[in-house]
Amino acid sequence: MRRNAFIRTLVPVAFGLGFAVFGIVAFIRTGNSQQQFEGRLQSIRAGKIQPDTLIVVRKYVDHGRGPSAHVVFSSNRQPKVNIAATRDFFNSVNLGDAIPGYYFPDGYFIPQNHGGDAGVGKWFFLILGVLLGAGVLALAFARARSKPPDVDMDALRTIIRDRMDGH
Repeated sequence: MRRNAFIRTLVPVAFGLGFAVFGIVAFIRTGNSQQQFEGRLQSIRAGKIQPDTLIVVRKYVDHGRGPSAHVVFSSNRQPKVNIAATRDFFNSVNLGDAIPGYYFPDGYFIPQNHGGDAGVGKWFFLILGVLLGAGVLALAFARARSKPPDVDMDALRTIIRDRMDGH
């Protein structure tokens, strides 16, 4: 019976820790993404990176893993540049348009293709994850502290036997 109680406590603890870790990781990743975006904009404003002209050669929506829009460009540096696009950017460009793109080691960066400031979103994930995690952990520990009811197995068997016999 002790092993069963341990498992009933372990599962909620694992879920609680999972929720908390998810919130913290989402907060950190969103913050790092925003810092990377701002760093790239600073490099562009300082003139460290010069723009390349990207010509729109194709637009499509990939229905494989949820509908994600892509724009395919051609440039002097690369013949084919496939970039996942935000909905607004996807709708704003047409075939043959020339778009300024900035080449970084991990690929092209187009400032107009940015989804916006994460601001409150990263805090939402952190708060939601920590609150859900803390709530589940509190529930698990409260459940672990409560004493299971004392059951006399012989008396329980007798009651079941009597009811099955129709008494």
